[in-house]
Amino acid sequence: MNTILIVEDDTLLANALSETLSEAGYSVLTAADGEKAKAILQNQPVNLVFLDIMLPGENGYDILNWIRSQEKIITLPVVMLTNLGQMNEINQAMEAGATDYIIKSNIDMEKIATLTKTKYLPS
Repeated sequence: MNTILIVEDDTLLANALSETLSEAGYSVLTAADGEKAKAILQNQPVNLVFLDIMLPGENGYDILNWIRSQEKIITLPVVMLTNLGQMNEINQAMEAGATDYIIKSNIDMEKIATLTKTKYLPS
């Protein structure tokens, strides 16, 4: 079973994503900050990360850069989740190695589940 890590400090959104992805058949882990996310990524196999940009402590860009510097997880798919929809933010995330970029206000939970199955973790 594929494991997804949701790095999101908004508890309601993290829970909604977790529930949707669990119902879609994935094992889901959550972290509210970068420190917890890194600990999980260092100690457990993860197949996909949904990563908020605005987090307490390190931001999502810092965590993405850290993931891309780690030999064991350098190719891990990372989907950025944010309320920041400006083109420069999207470009910064994609240039840093993000797999995709989803604006929170546009989140459709069913679409997230479908994208996960078809684009991020195809069988």
